[in-house]
Amino acid sequence: MCGQFEAALYLNFLKNTLHLPDAPDQMEFGHPSKVVPTGGAPIVIESPESGRLEIIPARFGLIPHWYSGSLKDWKATTFNARLDTVAEKRVFQGAWKYRHALVPADCFYEWSGERNTRRKWRITRADNQPLAFAGLWDCASLAEGEIWSFSLLTHEAGHDMAPIHDREPVILAPEQWDNWLRRRPVDLAAHIPLRLLAETPATPVQGMLF
Repeated sequence: MCGQFEAALYLNFLKNTLHLPDAPDQMEFGHPSKVVPTGGAPIVIESPESGRLEIIPARFGLIPHWYSGSLKDWKATTFNARLDTVAEKRVFQGAWKYRHALVPADCFYEWSGERNTRRKWRITRADNQPLAFAGLWDCASLAEGEIWSFSLLTHEAGHDMAPIHDREPVILAPEQWDNWLRRRPVDLAAHIPLRLLAETPATPVQGMLF
């Protein structure tokens, strides 16, 4: 986890808070109101050319810059990067050091229970503040062209998430956003209070882990 989130409502808030230029048309993001692995979403990065912050469309599921095969042959599950091991994983090492992303979201989803009786939860910040994940990005030159992609950092679940799952995405407060994007020190171990809303039990999704 986190394997599914929604991203539309807070994009303008994030743009205004960070004084970003206008974002590309939302159609470029592949229907960002619902984002799943290999889908598209808007992310904020520090441009490697200009050093300015900008919003770009990117693939959910990081592909490292050193990979040169085809997109269809990339089989690794890289939509999440564990905070406790990210510095050791070759696929994430470059992004961890040099390429931080901020991923705006309205909410994210988690499932609990046994596979045949799984229950779906919609999760937001408990204080109703804008939600933004700490992410990593990369850009690979593949047979299909340049692929910009990202992963979400996760850490051990906090008090609110622990009853349904042992991990949760790293969520940053607005005052941390610029520091994270500029690779300045940020407390990634802190937990943001969360609100969990149970939805109707979900039918198991074949072939995908959340």
